[in-house]
Amino acid sequence: MPGAVKQVTQLNTGRKSPGVDGKIALSTRERLVLCQRLNKHWYHWKHQQLRRVNIPKPNGKTRGLGIPTMADRAWQALLKLAAEPAYEATAGERSYGFRPGRCTADAQKLIFDNLKSQVNGKDKWILETDISKCFDEIDHQVMLKKAVLPTEALKGLRIAIKAGVRGEYPSSIKGTPQGGVISPLLANIALDGFENLGSDQWKRQRSRPSIRGIRYADDAVFICKPETDIQRLREDIDEFLKSRGLRINETKTKVRKATDGFDFLGWHFRVNSRGVFKSTPSWENYADIKAKVKATWRSGATTEARLKRIESQVRGWRQYHTNCDMSKHSLWSLNHWVWRKLRAEKRRMAIKEAEKARRLAIKGKPLGARLARSHQSR
Repeated sequence: MPGAVKQVTQLNTGRKSPGVDGKIALSTRERLVLCQRLNKHWYHWKHQQLRRVNIPKPNGKTRGLGIPTMADRAWQALLKLAAEPAYEATAGERSYGFRPGRCTADAQKLIFDNLKSQVNGKDKWILETDISKCFDEIDHQVMLKKAVLPTEALKGLRIAIKAGVRGEYPSSIKGTPQGGVISPLLANIALDGFENLGSDQWKRQRSRPSIRGIRYADDAVFICKPETDIQRLREDIDEFLKSRGLRINETKTKVRKATDGFDFLGWHFRVNSRGVFKSTPSWENYADIKAKVKATWRSGATTEARLKRIESQVRGWRQYHTNCDMSKHSLWSLNHWVWRKLRAEKRRMAIKEAEKARRLAIKGKPLGARLARSHQSR
């Protein structure tokens, strides 16, 4: 109980987003009361409706988040602590999204191992996939059937995923809200095995695998050898998703040669004609950090606060791309832009301070001196 409460009230980055009750922070006493409430009533929990928040997407559209109350988030975190170990015991080895001890760098390393020159990466093909509205369309029955939880907890989970959005609809018939604590785990449970599709093609041939699927949440890439039947793989993908109430996003699903390059998890991967593998930050990700820094500078915070925030953003971006070739993504132009803005702001402040000092000096002089100065100015 204490671990679940601490996670949602003190550790999670979204702890300052209120639910329908408007609470964004709990005192020490309130956290203790919430622990006692969870301990006593977890098996017949009353889940409140969600608060809808729309956030912008890179393509100009918006994504709806359903934000539960602080208490409901703590209860979902408790369910997650119970369901996650059972899922991790049987989860696929090439799934990396929202799992303990795994990160995007692991997926990056696996892509390198399958496209480097020693395994003839330049001859391989890449199938990029994206699931349309994954979190909004997942079949509830699939999640409830695959989740390993006690009977009372499963009943509570059913209530949680069917909690509607206040002011829009009273109950949900499909999907899991993206603002929920347990939603990423439920999506992983429903999509478990997606990255292994196509393995039957090589098992029948008793040869080494010709398809390597790598999944991060609802995004996945399949690395295929030249002899792979990609059309058969697409049919397997469509059949797998249809059984879970989902479908592929055709606009973002593409087949490319490894030598043409592809984007995944904020990186651009490409094998050149000599077979040399290279990973660089994607240009979309590069544009995002520039836009984020400029938006931070234009915010209404103090100069010191803005510079500290920008320093944190740039440091985090560079750490994320540590294992990349960033020779063409040095952020020099962005650094120069911030320097020019800072210099201009210091110049304006100096002019303002000089004008203020001049006015104070004039105000402190005798009346005759002020009249003489006024006459000279005329």
